[in-house]
Amino acid sequence: MNRSITKVRNGVSYRVSKKPTRQQIAVSDLTVGMHVVELDRPWEDSPFLFQGFLLEDEFDIQMVQDVCQWVYVEVIEEHWQAIDKPNAAPIKQVSRFVEKREMAQQLTQANRTYRSAKLQVKELFASAHLGQAMNFKAAQQTVKECVSRVIDNPNAMLWLTRLKHQDEYTAEHSVNVCLLAIALGQQVDLAPYELENLGMCGLMHDIGKMKVPSEILNKPGRLDPNEFAEMARHTTYAKQLLMGRSDIYPGAVDVAYNHHERLDGKGYPRGLDSSKLSLFTRIVTIVDAYDAMTSDRCYKRGMSSLDAMRILNKNRGTQFDDELVRKFITMIGMYPPGYLLEMSNGEVGIILSADKDFKLKPRVILVLDPNKQPQPERIINLAYDPMDDRGQAYTPIGVYRSGAFGVNVAEFINRGLRIQGNDAL
Repeated sequence: MNRSITKVRNGVSYRVSKKPTRQQIAVSDLTVGMHVVELDRPWEDSPFLFQGFLLEDEFDIQMVQDVCQWVYVEVIEEHWQAIDKPNAAPIKQVSRFVEKREMAQQLTQANRTYRSAKLQVKELFASAHLGQAMNFKAAQQTVKECVSRVIDNPNAMLWLTRLKHQDEYTAEHSVNVCLLAIALGQQVDLAPYELENLGMCGLMHDIGKMKVPSEILNKPGRLDPNEFAEMARHTTYAKQLLMGRSDIYPGAVDVAYNHHERLDGKGYPRGLDSSKLSLFTRIVTIVDAYDAMTSDRCYKRGMSSLDAMRILNKNRGTQFDDELVRKFITMIGMYPPGYLLEMSNGEVGIILSADKDFKLKPRVILVLDPNKQPQPERIINLAYDPMDDRGQAYTPIGVYRSGAFGVNVAEFINRGLRIQGNDAL
């Protein structure tokens, strides 16, 4: 499938058509980082467990060279055509090799950062709850690492925001809002130092809840008017906890105090309208609502990503910033990494990634057969319109949260999500 974007090079605008394809290459020309998608012999005659794998090091290359003379590798083919100079000769080039580093390795690194961030939140929130001094230095270093991870591979970090545990909601929600805010901030071209400040805003936005009585915070049912009023005070409590601190970004106070305000002035605690809401507040408001809606709580089960995005879209311009919601929906996509994808033939897979140029054609690791029974895992890239065993094209028919069909995504991540079939991480 071709996709077109516009780029400017040397003052000339070009229409760039991108098409995923594969390129035959001699094994002597292989380099680390290439993604092998086809061999010069049947897969079952090779030592590779997966039909498609990344060359991570020289040992991987040697294994291929031992059994093959040539292979096909995955590439993106680009065709450049000048827009403002129609008579200019078209430029044709075969662009980047796909998947420079293996997702499983990045997930392991991302998971380490995620756990560190969750630990920092727990420590800070415990200090706030007990009225002790809060040390933000370690949290700021963790946020800086989160920014680096999101910039490096947002798919890996967004994977981890799917792994929700009801009994750790407060800490995980704060980390998820931090990561989602950073990812959305990247979409609006914020500089790295701005992303660090935004991430700290996301991490601290709910710290005021530590001053809300636990019987209200964890009530397994609808709050009565008095209880809701107390819950709403968490924004004021956050302002009191963060105001005047010299060791935290000052904008974190504004975000923590205002992240339940609305553009139409119908939010709380002060009923501010759009003219008084900062960019960081608008970003955190969106990602806070999305993560809350898709999380299981003691009183309700979280909704699907698609249903949450429908609510965000419905409330564009009234509750949420119109343009930021559009960017967020585009960023998350119809097929967000970490969710389960059911195919028309009944097979079920886990969404690994959705390249920005092929949002509707994600890469999927198939884990259940048409009868919903475990099957040998293999990766398919829907951008190539692959066929199943009956010769029918794989067609997605439903997106589900972890736990559907008995598939727990966390278990796959905990054992390393074997994308390359050699060693589990």
